[in-house]
Amino acid sequence: MAALPAPVAAQPLSLADMLARDELNRPAEELAAWQAFAAEVLADPAAAPDLRAEAHLGLATSLLYDKQFAAGFAESEAADALVAAMAQPTAFAARSHVIAALLLTELGRLEEAQARAMAGLALAEASGNLRDQALVQNALAGIAFARNDLTAAETGYCAARDLGMAAPDPYHAMIVNDASSCGVVKYYLERPDTLAAIRLASAHAYAHLAPDHPKMGNVLNGAYAVLMQYGRPGEAEPLIRRHLELERSLHSGDADDVYDPLSMLARALEQRGQLAESEALFRAAADMADRLANRSQPYTRGQARLNLANVIARQGRRAEAEVEARGGLERMVAALEPGDSNIGNAKARLASHLARLGRIGEALVLVEEGLAVLEAVLPEGHSEILTARLIRADILARLGRTYEALQEASTAAGQFEERLFNLAASETDAVSLSRTVPAAFGDYLEVAFAAGDMDHAVRAAQLLLLSELAQTNARIGAGAIAQDQGLGDFVDRLDSARGEVQRLSSELATAQANAADNAGAAQAALQTAQAEASEAQRAVISAFPAFASLVRPRLATLAELQSRLKPGEVLVLPVALTDRAITLAIAPDSATWGDTAINPGDLADLTRRLRQSVESDGNFDTAAAHRLFGIVLPNAVREQAMAGDTLLFPASGYLSRLSPAVLITKPAAAGELADAAWLARSHAVRIVPDLAALGDDGVNIGAPAFLGIGAPSLTDDTAPWAFLPPLPTAAAELAALGDAIGSDGATLLTESNATEAGLAAHELAQFRVIAFATHGLVGGEVAGLAEPALVMSTPQPGEASGDGLLTASEIARLQLAADWVILTSCNTAAGDGAGSPSYSGLARAFVQAGARGMLLSHWRVRDDAASFLSVDTMRRAATGVPRAEALRQAQMALIARTDIRGAAHPAVWAPFVMVAN
Repeated sequence: MAALPAPVAAQPLSLADMLARDELNRPAEELAAWQAFAAEVLADPAAAPDLRAEAHLGLATSLLYDKQFAAGFAESEAADALVAAMAQPTAFAARSHVIAALLLTELGRLEEAQARAMAGLALAEASGNLRDQALVQNALAGIAFARNDLTAAETGYCAARDLGMAAPDPYHAMIVNDASSCGVVKYYLERPDTLAAIRLASAHAYAHLAPDHPKMGNVLNGAYAVLMQYGRPGEAEPLIRRHLELERSLHSGDADDVYDPLSMLARALEQRGQLAESEALFRAAADMADRLANRSQPYTRGQARLNLANVIARQGRRAEAEVEARGGLERMVAALEPGDSNIGNAKARLASHLARLGRIGEALVLVEEGLAVLEAVLPEGHSEILTARLIRADILARLGRTYEALQEASTAAGQFEERLFNLAASETDAVSLSRTVPAAFGDYLEVAFAAGDMDHAVRAAQLLLLSELAQTNARIGAGAIAQDQGLGDFVDRLDSARGEVQRLSSELATAQANAADNAGAAQAALQTAQAEASEAQRAVISAFPAFASLVRPRLATLAELQSRLKPGEVLVLPVALTDRAITLAIAPDSATWGDTAINPGDLADLTRRLRQSVESDGNFDTAAAHRLFGIVLPNAVREQAMAGDTLLFPASGYLSRLSPAVLITKPAAAGELADAAWLARSHAVRIVPDLAALGDDGVNIGAPAFLGIGAPSLTDDTAPWAFLPPLPTAAAELAALGDAIGSDGATLLTESNATEAGLAAHELAQFRVIAFATHGLVGGEVAGLAEPALVMSTPQPGEASGDGLLTASEIARLQLAADWVILTSCNTAAGDGAGSPSYSGLARAFVQAGARGMLLSHWRVRDDAASFLSVDTMRRAATGVPRAEALRQAQMALIARTDIRGAAHPAVWAPFVMVAN
């Protein structure tokens, strides 16, 4: 038997190897490595003093990032003592000062931290070491952030990023850390270059860090912060959950880094209307914040309580909300300097709760104190200042000082409007105005009603009801004017670039949420697309400066709205406020309003209950349908609204996921659906996506060119959507639609011809009516699908393009001139994905492509019902009946059919809505 080889002696740990380690990697692993190294060095009596100091300093650094601040500072002092005994300053003296400064900041000893950072700055500048200078700037920024000096923090973090990138030996993880922090502070300050800063951090991370590096959490944070700012919580939520998962893998139990995504997840759920789930998470976050030291962000405990108070108030528990908000203010007063903006914001938010409880005098004192603090610290026009001014205006109105209140409210709302529209117009990413609209606009509406000013009330209601299609219309209108100026190529380039940005943004978000290997490639592709979109936008504005203002959504005056309404038409604007629902009813010669006491949580539950009931063919909730009717049309407006024959509703607000046709005007038993007093029995319903462009419903279709696409071949068993059922009546439906409108030479693309290539082979602008009879998918419904799509047949052999899905981004790039696009697919009024606003998916894509009117579905449509409704609606419209009225008549005809199973259930007869764009 051969002798075993002698064991190889372990190599001594090298200081150079230790210094080359990534100290921002997994904290426990880095700490263990430095503990092993320090144990060996400090046990060696022959170890040089500088090596011993480096060992202590390495331990101090790893303890800093492992959140063991007191132990870390003890190691830092040990290193300082050794350095102080040296005759000459060491090369790491600057770093020693900075690590001490960072630890002192976390321990709340800010004056000492400042002194150590400045000492480190002098040494770093004298040596010319850019990495040390970057580290000093990071420390100075952290101190400024702890003092709530956000401007200084912005300067420091951005300088640290730039110095780190310029260093000959860049430390990429720290560059990502500083770049992310730079972007986050810009986000707090609402700087116009926020997005550029966050994109830089993301690009650097994907270029230089491993996909599972802890600092990828910063990248996720920046990505979902932008999505939340853009009003896209449904897309943000998977990224937040991925970040939370990452941080929980790095930290056991409570940790600042776990608190942040936990709190943001609660906010995303709140924005999506999931208030009970949001409250549970906000409560967990608030309890965690109370257990954390978090001296570098001392406002956290108070902020957590204020967040919790807000979601409690939205569920109608105002007294409980006031207790939590007061607790938040008390925590902030105890932890912060008197002039801190967080205290100002807390006072304003508490004042709002007090005003709702009727404690007006106390509320006025608090909001004025808070407003004074905010105006002294934050830049003019900051959202927290504007929100506080609107809260003050609401309180003044409650005191009877309505003239003063309306002046303040209209001015603050105007500034909010300016910022909001600038954001929507300037960014190449899709901004969801219906989700970014400040809740404070509700104060503006209430002040307008208190002052008896219907003109301001109409403006406030429009601000609260801005839809995705309104901003799309604005872009189209601006593009059309630019086309008329001979700038068509510029506009086409911009539209194409924006479509690519939206597609790649969805692709990247999906990859990030799943920690997919292609996230880096998606990030790089998106960066290229964003650069192209920005350049295309600059080119358009340079050639046509008016484009920048034309692309902003426009609001109509009350007089303009009334002048565009026909006899018998009533515009109904239902708005949910903090403690009541308000509806404005506008007729050609009158305007009234009424309200119902209900909190947002109960209203969301009611609409959700009705939506779930109407999607199922089980027992329909007639009680919910009747109760919601009373809220949408309260007594004060009901007579005026019901006196008309056509009701126009916005494409946003709490009704946007339902067809108003399913509301029941009189109590009905669950089993009496065939004879129920549906709103559709007496009134046609039309959805108006852009109130400023309110216009005709198209009373005469005539005999236009017709294109029908659908009945796709679903024989590819490998496709992710192979589970979808066949559509046996779709081909006949398309043929019948062509016959119904008397279209000469109707073009039909069905079965193997219903491909993307088949569609591309036709000049689409020649068709006045286009119908799709196929399956519709929302983003995320099948694997790999990041955006809504229509199912097509898979490509034929030899076809160069197509994958069997016509996605929203591909639809948006079509060149249509259709008066009517009919989508008898499922869920075609849905948003881009789960949690997205209605009408933000396929509807927006077809509007971008040029559709002037659409028939869309709110839920899954049965094949036989879709065929009947679409054809019967078309037949009636072809005789000159307005399209909304034609749909109403077709719905009533379907309810009366005894040969169609379950025809009287709204799941069958009510999925479609008429959208007149």
